[in-house]
Amino acid sequence: MQLREQGVQAADVERIELRVHSLVLELTGKKEPADGLQGKFSVYHGCAAGLIFGRAGEDEYHDDIVNRPDMVELRRKVVATVDNSIDEASADVTAVLKDGRKVHVFVEHAIGSLQRPMTDAMLEAKFSQLAEPVLGAAKTRQLIAACWGLGDAKDVRALAALARP
Repeated sequence: MQLREQGVQAADVERIELRVHSLVLELTGKKEPADGLQGKFSVYHGCAAGLIFGRAGEDEYHDDIVNRPDMVELRRKVVATVDNSIDEASADVTAVLKDGRKVHVFVEHAIGSLQRPMTDAMLEAKFSQLAEPVLGAAKTRQLIAACWGLGDAKDVRALAALARP
């Protein structure tokens, strides 16, 4: 996403060099995911989705997106190498462009890491994206409010009822 913010376009990429901690490749080293579930275990797919869409949310992991020709092509241009001097929640990324330019970003702390936790607004947005297709927008908003008020609730029955379609 940060490469995209710097003006990098997928069509201009010769390759993307990704240096990460060994745990990243151990957990998400699936180079050629065949479907959305496998895509969730692919740092290559996440990198490609971030550049093409500017995000890597639930929608970017649907089977049809994982198998889109432009996604497959860009994923294959991502070269990930292990560098254990980098924190598990960090990434050192260099896009080598077809014109010879290099664009470098260092992500010190990934969103959702201990050092960079998701904000309440980010949590609500992610929850809404996942819940609204099942519960609808109004019920999702009610459920979010009930979750935030859980500490003051007498019991969880009302919350549980809101969580049912």
